[in-house]
Amino acid sequence: MQETVELHRAYRRALDNEDGRRVLHDLEQRGCLARSTFSTDPGRTFYNEGRRSMVLHVRHMLDENNFKELMEKKRHG
Repeated sequence: MQETVELHRAYRRALDNEDGRRVLHDLEQRGCLARSTFSTDPGRTFYNEGRRSMVLHVRHMLDENNFKELMEKKRHG
């Protein structure tokens, strides 16, 4: 639990600044976040889905709403 909260905070420290936002924007563009991952080549579709999955994970780790319950438990022992 504490390890997960600390990892969330590490993501925030690393990406919650101008450079981090630029990096995240680049990852979102390269990771097919706002466009289809489909390709007529199934291998390419799988590759695109893998990239998209990583961007979704980073966004999940940055979203404080995903960690509120864990942070409350940490505060209250």
